[in-house]
Amino acid sequence: MTAVDLGMPLAAAASPATPEQRPKMNLEVWLCDLTYTQQAVSAETMPQAVAGLATHAATVMDFKRVPQVFKFPEDLAKALETHETPDVIGFSHYIWNAHLSIGIARVIKEKFPKTVVVMGGPHYPLLRADQVQFWYQRLAGAVDFYVDGEGEIAFADLLLHLTSKPASKVLGTIPGVHSLSADRRDVYTPRPRNRIRDLTDVPSPYTAGMLDQFFDRGGVPTITTTRGCPFSCDFCTEGQHYFSKVAKRPRAEVEAELHYIGRRMAPLVAAGTARNELLITDSNFGMFPQDKHTCQVLAECQKLYGWPRVVNVTTGKNQRERVLDAVAQVPGTISLSGSVQSLDTDVLAAVQRKNISAEKMMEIALQSAEAGAQSYSEVILALPDDSKKKHFDTLRGLMDARFDRLNMFQLTLLPSSQMYASAYRQRWGLGTKWRVMPRCFGRYTVLGKEVRAAELDEVCVELPNMSYEEYRECRVMDLFVPSLYNGGVFGTVLAIIRAHKVSPMAWLEECLSQEHGEDLTRVISEFLAETDEQLWDERQDLMRYATANVDRYIAGELGNNLLYTYRMRMISEALEDLADVAVRAALAVLRRAGAATGSSSLVARLVREGAAYHRLKLSQVFAVEPPGVLEQVANFNIDLLLEDARAAQESPDVRRYRLPTPMVRTFALTDRQRATLRTYVGEMGATAAGFGWLLTKVRLPDIVREVRMTAVGSGSSDAEPSRSDAVTL
Repeated sequence: MTAVDLGMPLAAAASPATPEQRPKMNLEVWLCDLTYTQQAVSAETMPQAVAGLATHAATVMDFKRVPQVFKFPEDLAKALETHETPDVIGFSHYIWNAHLSIGIARVIKEKFPKTVVVMGGPHYPLLRADQVQFWYQRLAGAVDFYVDGEGEIAFADLLLHLTSKPASKVLGTIPGVHSLSADRRDVYTPRPRNRIRDLTDVPSPYTAGMLDQFFDRGGVPTITTTRGCPFSCDFCTEGQHYFSKVAKRPRAEVEAELHYIGRRMAPLVAAGTARNELLITDSNFGMFPQDKHTCQVLAECQKLYGWPRVVNVTTGKNQRERVLDAVAQVPGTISLSGSVQSLDTDVLAAVQRKNISAEKMMEIALQSAEAGAQSYSEVILALPDDSKKKHFDTLRGLMDARFDRLNMFQLTLLPSSQMYASAYRQRWGLGTKWRVMPRCFGRYTVLGKEVRAAELDEVCVELPNMSYEEYRECRVMDLFVPSLYNGGVFGTVLAIIRAHKVSPMAWLEECLSQEHGEDLTRVISEFLAETDEQLWDERQDLMRYATANVDRYIAGELGNNLLYTYRMRMISEALEDLADVAVRAALAVLRRAGAATGSSSLVARLVREGAAYHRLKLSQVFAVEPPGVLEQVANFNIDLLLEDARAAQESPDVRRYRLPTPMVRTFALTDRQRATLRTYVGEMGATAAGFGWLLTKVRLPDIVREVRMTAVGSGSSDAEPSRSDAVTL
């Protein structure tokens, strides 16, 4: 592990004290933000949060030995065998690494009882009664201290105390630092520290060089420009009052950080060994004036370094004009979010959430298209007071508002959310089960002992107005949304439907009710079977099963993200059936809307040609080297139809889209698309789970075949025909 210079000038720039005035820190400190690695790297982001603990501490103390940062369990295990034992070791504690961190911490504590183990992170209960139970059930024997709330100031204070006294004398004495009493009869839970108001106090770990080692190992750069959220949603970690104020980082520091990252990413992106991405962890990006400047810096980085092609971030719920202005600085790089979780007023009231109006949501989708950006919304299934009808109505409203993509989630009860409390569960009748989190499982040898771990989350599957069977029906619809709607996967069919004033949701409901082909029937049946198999009543029973069968999880036999995996299977194993049901359902809803849909009508011909167009684009979508170039006889100008759709100006008169003479479309992957596929498949694996995960990280245009038009006679004679002769309107 390479040492990192945390000395001048970084520390001096952030601290009023000179190095001579700062107390000396002689303790050996290690910081761990661990991730599972054996199926794939589960949390692929760089460990900037724990590294920030060190950069802040360096502003108030003078480290004799630079803190070491670990992300991969294998590296930590090797260091424990070959390096001097740390005096203090800190672990992040998130929903995706909680049991891994605790399992390894327990082994370290047993082998080196004098090593002080500190843990911190949002996966920790809000109420004292739940915190006490959490300590006795999970942390006792493995953890000495847990930092509640923001970690930088409390962790630095803890280090300073530990330099002059043993851990037993520190118990219960530091605000925001929880601990078990020496006799294990009590749990000290002092209130958390006040939050940091000026993020200048947390210098960039990137420009300090602390994260250099992770660039060559496939890490996705991760930055934070603001902390906190003014909204108070009951299901969210940041919904508590503690996080209601927003703290900001200085513009100059963000700019320096982005250029530092860009210079290191440029050769990796060019070589195809790193994903061309950036993650910004802000909760409401674009709402604040400095966010436009951040986007302008991103545009500079794109020109100078060819990075980042994609920025993953949640854009703000308010200040839409400001958000649009910021995103417009980097066209096509940031997707605009209009996350609602639900559109039902009773559900929103139950979770203390306020959404923007339907008219404003429509503006988001249309203005994002004008700005060259995609738009997306998020929906959570089984929120308090939800029902199947309310869930479907929410999907209908978002599709009618023309969001490009709907991201579907299940309600997870996070320990740090208001929903975790027993009284809340009882009030709203939340029926929950446990499941293993995808990619969050593994086994590692640490100090001669095997650590088997898996992460579990508790999801709501039943409510007073939603039976478990209705929950399953909602899950099937939530599978159809990404398979048929998201990203314009069948955009031509959507455009024709919308031109005739038919809601896309009516089409999806018709797709569900239509008879399905053999392959599609099999995929849906297996999806439902796995849905049932993944859910367990008791947490401890599932934990025992998961750790005993961890090799089956690693092999991909168990524990996959079902929406991701089965979306992949829908478009790879059942693509013909999917296109067929898309056509039959479209013609059915169009017929009910009064359109002429006879087999030789222009509407029917356009629907069939459009569905075939998308099927050919998706053909062998995960093959880096798909055989041959595919062709199709073109009777309609699908590019014009899709252009009209982006402007919400589709015409019901399909004669507008008829070509004067037939042409031939060719479908082929470009070299750039092949390179993108190689990078992602190399990182995520050529498995069903890996391909499903890939679909959440790349945009379809980056991996599906590109289309070119040529005159009839200039291509192959194998072009797919349009399947109709006579024409009627």
